[in-house]
Amino acid sequence: MTAERLTHAVRRQIGLGRLLPLGEAADGAWVTEEAALAVLGRSVRAVPGARLSAVRVELTSPRAAAEPAVPPPPSALPPGPLTLTAELAVPAGRPVPAAADDVRRSLLTAAEEELGLPLETVDLRVTELLETEAVEADPGPGGGPGPGSAPEAGVSGSAGVAHSRAAERVSRAVLAVQGVVRLAPVAGPALSHVAAGPAAAAVQIEGDPATDRRCHVLLQLGLAPTRRALDTARAAADAARSALGASGKVTVAVVVAAIERV
Repeated sequence: MTAERLTHAVRRQIGLGRLLPLGEAADGAWVTEEAALAVLGRSVRAVPGARLSAVRVELTSPRAAAEPAVPPPPSALPPGPLTLTAELAVPAGRPVPAAADDVRRSLLTAAEEELGLPLETVDLRVTELLETEAVEADPGPGGGPGPGSAPEAGVSGSAGVAHSRAAERVSRAVLAVQGVVRLAPVAGPALSHVAAGPAAAAVQIEGDPATDRRCHVLLQLGLAPTRRALDTARAAADAARSALGASGKVTVAVVVAAIERV
């Protein structure tokens, strides 16, 4: 990998932030911080005039985090309850506690029902009271195109033609899953333990499912917002294992790189 490509990969990964766990340790699923915060930010629109800033998601208790059941992708937080902290601006004409409670409720609901994110606590600090004119002029949390604007990538493996064919089978099976829109590579070899190798691909296979050795698959996907992200990730992992025909030997990690806007 050239220095220029490595630099580009690192900058892209930093822009997406960390990978936040979805579900439980057995699920082997993560979502990019950028994609998760976009969904959570849109949920706040249900509270008129509210604005979030300086949003951060962390493990509630790192000591209570679980060991993931599959090899985690680079920059992934371990599975466990999460805490969201943020600064909040609310309209001046509305009681602050009520507005904060509504925002907190919207965030917790979106985390569970839209993402499957194990968000346990929302800690909001009200930092600003907005005048009516400022509220009307602000469009609210939005966000431009995320990882979905990147071109779709192919597949990669470590054993030539056989791996390529296996990865193609996995790709077709995963793209047929309800809620999967496209392949969306974000986490590649540039940020793995060995900073070398091919460019990031949305389906990466390590090991050989045709032998007795264990095999690991990393899927990186763009999803539709019509189904909970965790449920789609679980279905995609099942489809990948079925496509390889060796479910007992195959582990699958799923990274939700983007969730399309309606």
